[in-house]
Amino acid sequence: MRNMWILLCSLLLFSQAATAQALTRSEVEKNLICYACPGEPLNIDRCGGGDQMRAEIDRRLSLGQNKETILEYFVQKFGDTILTAPPQKGFNLVAYAAPFVGLLIGLVVAVMFVWKWATAGKISRGRGDEDAEGAALYRDMEKQVEDELEKLEND
Repeated sequence: MRNMWILLCSLLLFSQAATAQALTRSEVEKNLICYACPGEPLNIDRCGGGDQMRAEIDRRLSLGQNKETILEYFVQKFGDTILTAPPQKGFNLVAYAAPFVGLLIGLVVAVMFVWKWATAGKISRGRGDEDAEGAALYRDMEKQVEDELEKLEND
């Protein structure tokens, strides 16, 4: 019974260690693009180049290297384009910041247009009052001209 218990515990520990390595490998694969099939993530790719990369990942995991060290190896070998997401440093920060800056600029422009349209409505209503005053003034002047013309005809 005791031997059975020891065997069961050792199997459980061994399966957890194998699972941890598989999880680590899948985490590394998610961050890399296959060098042979540009644009295709390594965790989806099934070509010979991807198999070579996976073998290298397995070799480095067996040496005890962590995810960052393995990713750095591939970046040194193939460049930043081997990563699925650009690193958050240097000019690559533009890729992360540009959408937020664009959204902020768009929001400011939209607020300016709404404010302009709102004030244009108020101005046009004010012009309506001025138009009424102008029409009344025009009628008064027209009447005055008619009166003057009538005076001239009578003289």
